[in-house]
Amino acid sequence: MTTTSKKFLLDIILLVFVVACNFTGERPGKIFDSIALNANKIPRSFEYQFRDMMIRKEDNSLIVVDYKTNEMKKATCVEYVASHYAIMFDSDLENIKSLKVTEETKPIIDAGLELFRFADEIYKNDFPKIAQMIDDGKPEEEIKAVVQELDETKGIELDSKYETMMDLMIPYADKHGVKYDFVDMGGKSR
Repeated sequence: MTTTSKKFLLDIILLVFVVACNFTGERPGKIFDSIALNANKIPRSFEYQFRDMMIRKEDNSLIVVDYKTNEMKKATCVEYVASHYAIMFDSDLENIKSLKVTEETKPIIDAGLELFRFADEIYKNDFPKIAQMIDDGKPEEEIKAVVQELDETKGIELDSKYETMMDLMIPYADKHGVKYDFVDMGGKSR
């Protein structure tokens, strides 16, 4: 083997080693998609969701899939919440938990888990209680007051967890060349 061939082979081995060392964790795009992109499902206001639910209940258009018959059926608000919201973040949490953690990604993954766990807790605990109030025919003003309190307490904390996660995610995404855009959806925030 010539000196040039040995040098070329050594360069190839070094390149493979460097590439292998750089990919010991997840692709940065996968981390961004699993956490930041999926965080778009988290509402900036709970008021809209419950107002929509009350309108749909009133006009009998609140529906869910009946998994026994595989057909759509009219639903109560409690059934609707159980079908749509109570399971909303289950797969997101599993995906985030399965991400490979490195020293660089650990704070981002931890912040993502904290955000999604908190949102999941709200959807599994607070949403069914408010849905039950709607089904029980509680006065609209009473329901609105409970939703407003949820927005002004846990909603604000949820926003804070979202901002913490994004404050970690954006510099990471920029550093690793992850392409993203911010779109103003014009929604009301807390």
